[in-house]
Amino acid sequence: MSEFKLNPAAFDVSDFLRNDWQKRPRIIRQAFLNFADPISADELAGVALEPGVDSRVISSKDGQWDLQHGPVEDYSYLPDQGWSLLVQAVNEHFPPAQALIEPFRFLPDWRIDDLMVSYSTPGGGVGAHLDQYDVFIIQGQGRRRWQIGSPGDYTTITPHPDLKQIEGFTAELDEVLEPGDMIYIPAGFPHAGESLSECINYSVGFRAPSQAELLSALADYALDNDALERRFKDSVGNDNSNAKPSGWHLDENALQGFRQLMRDALNDNKLLDEVICQLLSQNPRPPLLVWPETAVTESGVKRYLQRYPSLQRAVGLRMLTTDVAGQRYGLVQGQRFELTDASSQQLFTLLLNTHLQIATDNLLELNLSSAALQLLTQFINEGFWFVETEEQA
Repeated sequence: MSEFKLNPAAFDVSDFLRNDWQKRPRIIRQAFLNFADPISADELAGVALEPGVDSRVISSKDGQWDLQHGPVEDYSYLPDQGWSLLVQAVNEHFPPAQALIEPFRFLPDWRIDDLMVSYSTPGGGVGAHLDQYDVFIIQGQGRRRWQIGSPGDYTTITPHPDLKQIEGFTAELDEVLEPGDMIYIPAGFPHAGESLSECINYSVGFRAPSQAELLSALADYALDNDALERRFKDSVGNDNSNAKPSGWHLDENALQGFRQLMRDALNDNKLLDEVICQLLSQNPRPPLLVWPETAVTESGVKRYLQRYPSLQRAVGLRMLTTDVAGQRYGLVQGQRFELTDASSQQLFTLLLNTHLQIATDNLLELNLSSAALQLLTQFINEGFWFVETEEQA
């Protein structure tokens, strides 16, 4: 598998975080020296056919836009130019592409969303648009022109029901990227990219949940866990006034009561922390779990590991750690696990930093405690980690 490293002569992480991150766009010439595409156009088309993969073909001809959701098996109907194939989360379905995310781990793992890969014919693009996430776009084969403007109040248009574009942005940055070049575009900056030749681009996106998404997660969590069940109470009869209900009029006292009820829900820090950790440790794309043919027992997990050379991480699995009242917890796909001792913390940290597979010898050398063995057994039985010879259930 190829290894990708940012060119330190072209990209200084500290300088970037201080001066550019979420502040302004930036072109980084030769961010990757001797860049070699980790995936070909044919391989990308193959990934787009796999179950659960989100892909689109976007085309434009004479100002008319079209979008077709994948899987697309036949591209012969498309012209020689003016279209793009975009495939989401390629890192989760094509292991060699995972290596292209590694250079960006100077940012928190929980911020990383996915690696989107696009193949474009000459003139291919998706039109001028806004993204609500930060993105690094790496130029693979070919050349692509990028135009970027400043944040502002732009008119949204939908030339296709599933395609949002904007009108009226003026390019303040207009550059052509060559293989190995990279562009950083913060959230909210209008931009448009157009391929000048047949080309492949790699977009590493970083998620940032909106207030609406956080509140939605809070509501879902409350409904699932019977939380936030305190209900509104009328103030009529509970004060010294002689006020009577006035029909269908919603008065200030009632509104204040509802507002306070909502504020109280948002003042429960313990509950909010649980919701945030659950949300950020879940992949919105369901991970591809692989369960063992027979459940593994804690007493037999070492013998189980000795039978196989490695454990694979389930595709799309997300993990993080957090501290609550001085206790370290690990979260996997929204599930919380108490890491009760140093051994279980060591195990979780090792698995957290292993993004594809881990040699079972590395696990057996840890001298795992009973708590750690129990944790590992549960992970295997949950399908989070599986032996490489197992078939998907």
